[in-house]
Amino acid sequence: MKGKYRQGAIIIVLLIPAITILALPFYHPGEMPLFLLMLGRFHPIILHFPIVLILMALAFEIVRRNGWLRSGNVVMVLLLAAALSTLASVMAGFFLFASGEYSGELMDRHFLAGVITGAAIFLTGALFFVYRMTSRFYFLYFFFLILSNVAVAWAGHLGGSITHGRDYLTEYLPFLFKGSGMDDVRPEHEMLIYADMLTPVFEAKCLSCHNEARAKGELRMTSVPDLLKGGESGRPGLTSGDPEKSEMYIRVVLPEDHEDHMPPEGKTPLTEKEIALLRYWIASGASEELKVTEARTAEGIDTIITALLPDLARYRRKSVIAKMKAHALERELAELASKLGVSIQPDRNAEGNYFTLAMKFPPAPFTNDQFRELAPYSEVFSGASLVASGIDDAGLYYVSHMVNLKELYLQKTGLDGSGLVYLQDLPNLEMLNLSFTKIDDKAALDLLKIPGLKTVYLFGTPTSNEVIEAMRKYRPDLSILLEEGPYF
Repeated sequence: MKGKYRQGAIIIVLLIPAITILALPFYHPGEMPLFLLMLGRFHPIILHFPIVLILMALAFEIVRRNGWLRSGNVVMVLLLAAALSTLASVMAGFFLFASGEYSGELMDRHFLAGVITGAAIFLTGALFFVYRMTSRFYFLYFFFLILSNVAVAWAGHLGGSITHGRDYLTEYLPFLFKGSGMDDVRPEHEMLIYADMLTPVFEAKCLSCHNEARAKGELRMTSVPDLLKGGESGRPGLTSGDPEKSEMYIRVVLPEDHEDHMPPEGKTPLTEKEIALLRYWIASGASEELKVTEARTAEGIDTIITALLPDLARYRRKSVIAKMKAHALERELAELASKLGVSIQPDRNAEGNYFTLAMKFPPAPFTNDQFRELAPYSEVFSGASLVASGIDDAGLYYVSHMVNLKELYLQKTGLDGSGLVYLQDLPNLEMLNLSFTKIDDKAALDLLKIPGLKTVYLFGTPTSNEVIEAMRKYRPDLSILLEEGPYF
């Protein structure tokens, strides 16, 4: 009898956290203590414990059902440990969510999934003890055990999507149905050195800076004629038959710490074998028609080609995936732009797959609420023009999540400068236009705290000339212009 009372007490203890967790979406805390915000940062670490424990509980329960394990004590211990670690994970996740550092539809769904997962694990634990008291509840317990594992997988997928992107787990899924995307690759006896071996290398390591839309140093590497033409140095990128006079070859063989070495620091350099193949192709005449079978007859080249083939397949696959993702992102942003009445276009001057956000003229109503809908895509914007929009200083909080923003146009808005402090979180912001706003002396001083800011426009603002001169002396690298400034 005492055992049943003890188990009944455990059931009640497990049900209380389940109910508490289910109530979390209806609780909206105010300012969170810094200690709790710090605990929230441990959520990504703690969450691994309940994931493993509830999975192990299911595995041992299946073993027990098949008669390979007689005692249920192992499952009981795993369920109790899963419940305790779940409580810690859910509470840390709630503190992280309440901090406001993450927002958007995906975050809301992850929070809901976490609540359901936490409640399901505690209910599973309670039902385990109910089943121990009355065996007819076994299948209800087993159902919730399976449900808990499904919920864990769902919450984990959404959490991974927040960290790594929406399609982190499903990135390769289209290839299961559409093939690898490389079905048009020529068989080896027809492969060409330039088109089939060097071009994939260029696409993987060079074309992000030297393409049709963005030609850094005025050099394009999208075709042999472009390479022959060269860039702003005045020297040809490619000199047929002479690698030592070909700028593209000279740059890749420079020491990595040389300022002219290509690719620049932070980019993946060409491997020794890729450089050797490039040298051979140039020295042999840089013909677009040179076949792999012909090149294999040259001394040492056969080994290089054989070694490079797996890497080239990986480069092609990566290129195909990148293009598919870029097209999908463009479609999503086009739909969102239509919904919000704004213009979202690829940024042809940016390195990478970035976009610009701009108001249409006459500008449609665009306030903080509309800006909130852009939150899931914050990191893809390199420029934003919110001229004459309804955004206010509180809306700059959402702007601060656009960590890749380089240019921001806010002229003719109702800003008073109280939200400029949020822009300190934009490490790449270089140009800011605040003309015809209410930025005063006190607010203008916050501009000095934006780390990468190079140019700011303050025409038509209450900022005094004395403060502007003081700012110029304090930050001589910051150009403060008293003119209306550009639009885009």
